[in-house]
Amino acid sequence: MRFRRLAVAGAVCVCAAVGAGVNGAQAAPPVGVDMSCLAPAGYPAPGSPQWQQRDTENQYCATLRVRDQLLSPAFGFGNLTQGASLWVNQATQQAGELGHVHGGVTTLIPGSQAADPFRTLQRWTDAGRGRVAPVKFTALDGAQLRGHVFIPPASVPMPRAGYPGVVITDGSVQAYENLYFWAAEDLAESGYMVMTYDVQGQGDSDLFPKNCPDPSNATASCPGVPYQQNYNFYQGAEDSLSFFLSSPAHPSGGSYNPYASDLDRGRVAVAGHSLGAAAVSVVGQCDRRVKAIVAWDNLDAITNCSGVTIPAQDRSPRLIHAPALALTNDYLFNPQPMTSPPDPHAKDAGYKQVSAAGLDAQIVAFRNATHLTYSYVPVVLPANELSERMASYYTLAWLDLELRHDPTAFQRLTAAKFDASADRHSIGAGVYDPTAANPTDPYSGNVPYTIAGIPVANAVSFYYQSEYALRDPRTGRPKSCVDMRAACPAKAPATP
Repeated sequence: MRFRRLAVAGAVCVCAAVGAGVNGAQAAPPVGVDMSCLAPAGYPAPGSPQWQQRDTENQYCATLRVRDQLLSPAFGFGNLTQGASLWVNQATQQAGELGHVHGGVTTLIPGSQAADPFRTLQRWTDAGRGRVAPVKFTALDGAQLRGHVFIPPASVPMPRAGYPGVVITDGSVQAYENLYFWAAEDLAESGYMVMTYDVQGQGDSDLFPKNCPDPSNATASCPGVPYQQNYNFYQGAEDSLSFFLSSPAHPSGGSYNPYASDLDRGRVAVAGHSLGAAAVSVVGQCDRRVKAIVAWDNLDAITNCSGVTIPAQDRSPRLIHAPALALTNDYLFNPQPMTSPPDPHAKDAGYKQVSAAGLDAQIVAFRNATHLTYSYVPVVLPANELSERMASYYTLAWLDLELRHDPTAFQRLTAAKFDASADRHSIGAGVYDPTAANPTDPYSGNVPYTIAGIPVANAVSFYYQSEYALRDPRTGRPKSCVDMRAACPAKAPATP
């Protein structure tokens, strides 16, 4: 099966397949991961034909997750049935809570909450990969927020002090918690307790706070209305952290984490995507209970703790106290041509602030990746094939280093090639292999993405710098890298 690549006005599309049979009459070979997207990128002169061709290929590669979805009958079946099931569940839940108007208008659209169909809660728990419980708690303004707490399977021994924990804040523009189950499931399987939730105005969480002084003019008088404002994400990150750390003896907003007795409260991190990443950039530094931060596009440099209410006893005495990992990418929502080289340091202000404070810090910019790398939105918006797995790899290694002080995590963060640590948890959507399909199982034929053996230098951006400043837990000595793509030279290369 062959595909023609067509670039028009900077947009790259995948055109019709050649050689596919009708109703399976002609066997079609599987379309695998396009490894040319991770071939050595070289250093062509800016503006040269080679440079422009590399840029065009980079845009094409940024769309391939959608191609793989459209070519997969297993994905199509799962996406259709998952979306319908989620919508029915949401509607039923809403009917039972007439006093709590859920989310934004997109919750009314069937299928709008669909994510990776191979990572539904039921499939994950039925496979024995972990346990999960739905939760709801009250935000500072009285809005009811809903989410889930994931814990490892019973077969994973619990540390004496409890599992280390992570709270994930979702992104804006109706980026439901479902889109981040890939991270929650991967981390839970690796021995973490993880919480995902919907901020106020998204998904199954309340649209309105408890009291609106003037319901006829809600946008002027109600906290968190309209949705998609900073308050919902910043305060949501703080309120969810407090709930996650709550217990029957010390409930938060009248409720508490049902797995509270299994959590190590001294080893808790926050992660977030998009506006959620901006939120955890602030909350992670301003709340002393946070021990590490993971920001998926991107870590912000902060100047103060405004925009969020943190109880006095939980405020950090220092503005910057938590080590932080920043993951970012070449593109925002849609691939666009680069007419000239961008500033390679355009995205590393947050990284520089944390590293300058003498704390562990790392920024990894993924090649041909988009903003949707970290939120599994089916079909609608482009993403590349493998950077989600790479994001899982770095997220797990970062938390293993900062919360568990695992020396092998330092080796993974600084390695020249990816190992299989993320592949072990790769159960989500990938490419379709018709020879592996079982007629009795509509989900069969899916081959999850894997990254073991891929050189890191080929996976990071050739536009934006990937860097780190870490301390080796085995020796206590600092180790820094000014350019991961260039194998960590002694001096950063000049800007093109």
